[in-house]
Amino acid sequence: MIKKKNGLVLLTTVTALSLLVACDSEENPVEVQANEGRQDYSPEDFTKISDGFEEYSVWIETSNTPTRNSSVRALFVFSNGNVTSYSNIIGENKLTLEEANELTDDELIKQVEKHATRISEGEYTLDITLDQYGQNTKEISLMLEENYKHVVTFDLKSLYWESGLSSEEEYIASLEEKGDQFEINNEDVTFTSIEDEPLRLQTINGGMISQKIFDTTYSGLSIGEHTALLSRVDESFIGFIIDSPDTTNKNVTIEAK
Repeated sequence: MIKKKNGLVLLTTVTALSLLVACDSEENPVEVQANEGRQDYSPEDFTKISDGFEEYSVWIETSNTPTRNSSVRALFVFSNGNVTSYSNIIGENKLTLEEANELTDDELIKQVEKHATRISEGEYTLDITLDQYGQNTKEISLMLEENYKHVVTFDLKSLYWESGLSSEEEYIASLEEKGDQFEINNEDVTFTSIEDEPLRLQTINGGMISQKIFDTTYSGLSIGEHTALLSRVDESFIGFIIDSPDTTNKNVTIEAK
């Protein structure tokens, strides 16, 4: 279990090696260097995000300027070519990164699973979108392949009111008549389905982020203007980069249709 220590929050230098933006040419790539410390890293020193998902199983969606009070907005758990996404967590049930520090990976998954109202599970691929020149990676998308399992939970009373039926019993009977797979749990109704179309879970399109919260180092990549996908890593870990089009990882596709 990760222990919290007293004292000032230690801020790590954010090291960014951006291979995510369009380049004027292959000879002049856009690069953002570290503010302090060693600045002669090459792409080979970093871990490709496709390999990162295989090496680090638990990834947290949170702020791209993470602090001890940043929320765990969603969780992605990778294992043997599969990913489980836990999302749509009601605000009051979201853990903070400080609270996550006190939990093992298994404990963190169990806590998030209890409050996630949308869970998707299946085989995944990472699909590269090329830049305007077709030479470099513009962004990479985490995709659930077809025939993934989808579990979503709603407030039963809200659905019944929206249905226009005369009672909850009549609404439940209508679900049974349609053949929906569902389960009633107190005031909630949970639907389970197998979806036959791929699902885009996240699109990674920003630079590297590394931040130490107490004695835990979080590292990952930005997935938008205000959001990042981070994993807990060793303090000496250098960082992640997006895959280039010449990646050899079998889970990566290029502009798959």
